[in-house]
Amino acid sequence: MDKRAVKIVLNVLYPVIVVAAVFAVWAIAAYAKGMEIILPSPSRAFEELFVLVKTSYFWRSLGSTFLRSIYCFAISFLIGLIFALLSYFFETADRLIKPFMSIVRAVPTMAIIYILVIWFSREIAPAVIAVIVICPTLYSVFLSAFGAVDKKLYEMSKVYGVSRKSIVFGLYIPNMAPALFEGSASGFSLNVKLVIAAEALASTPDSLGLIMKGSNANLLTARLFAVTIAAVLLSVISEWLIRLIGKAVIRWK
Repeated sequence: MDKRAVKIVLNVLYPVIVVAAVFAVWAIAAYAKGMEIILPSPSRAFEELFVLVKTSYFWRSLGSTFLRSIYCFAISFLIGLIFALLSYFFETADRLIKPFMSIVRAVPTMAIIYILVIWFSREIAPAVIAVIVICPTLYSVFLSAFGAVDKKLYEMSKVYGVSRKSIVFGLYIPNMAPALFEGSASGFSLNVKLVIAAEALASTPDSLGLIMKGSNANLLTARLFAVTIAAVLLSVISEWLIRLIGKAVIRWK
């Protein structure tokens, strides 16, 4: 077996081992506790998940949460990118934006969630919350990615009269792509968690957060774990897809 094949096998094997270990510890803890209402077994949680996936309400809630996560992340991505561009190219803008982002980042997430749940409707609040919390993170990622580009190359491009379009697509985007996609993958996972947390507190209709809240209120612990598994799968698959697209783009450039 050549080195590339070994690397592929190991890349698949390590995550499988980690997941198996997590479920093994979970199963042992559930068996030791012996109380499903406190800690159901993995088999019981998956049994409840299989029951949920047969209902249209679950898929409607999953789709609603996923769609909300996508457009929240898209808005955060755009705002973070614009602010990073302004900070990088204009010193005055940088002096204004950095303190603002620091303040937003410093405000406790739960405080933001509780305040915005009061201000906005149950459908809008989770989206606004996710944008406010994720935007500063993406801003920092994008600003660092801009800073990683060699300014001497930029100055040389201007000296030789290279067009702005060529500078953006030939210099900045290729050099920033790895950091952008890596930051986006991690940011989207956090975005999904924030959206679900906000949905639960806001009691957003047709959402994974509302299912979790109802399961907790009615002591349906197995269902709560089942929905948690679904949320984890949603985050992991989305993160994997973003990284896969990133690798394809990087190879293409």
